[in-house]
Amino acid sequence: MGRAFEYRRAAKEKRWDKMSKLFPKLGKAITIAAKEGGPDPEMNAKLRTAIATAKAQNMPKDNIEAAIKRATNQDAANFAEVNYEGKGPHGTLVFVETATDNPTRTVANIKLYFNRYGGGLVPTGSLAFMFDRKAVFELAATP
Repeated sequence: MGRAFEYRRAAKEKRWDKMSKLFPKLGKAITIAAKEGGPDPEMNAKLRTAIATAKAQNMPKDNIEAAIKRATNQDAANFAEVNYEGKGPHGTLVFVETATDNPTRTVANIKLYFNRYGGGLVPTGSLAFMFDRKAVFELAATP
């Protein structure tokens, strides 16, 4: 085909790879926000923020609307936000916040990673009092 075509194709594939990793995460965030507070962004601040984040990442309007529809659909998977607490190697304390449609599978995966790296889960409520949510930091990747 030609060298110019190969460069363009490589650039497009790189962009598509980033989108394929980012858009599902944004879609889940929109779905969870719509389930919690309703499908109207005017009345749901969390949904409004999730939509603004998706638009900032150039997510298509169709994908945003599909995520909101999934939340209002009765047959949709029910995502629940679940917190787990654990001790890591060298006594580090870890508080894990997850959103899952299958808590049994999620806790098994989290136990696997804790055990693999020399830690373990602790009873719920053991560590939560030690952690305060002060802020959320988002760092932009440098090209």
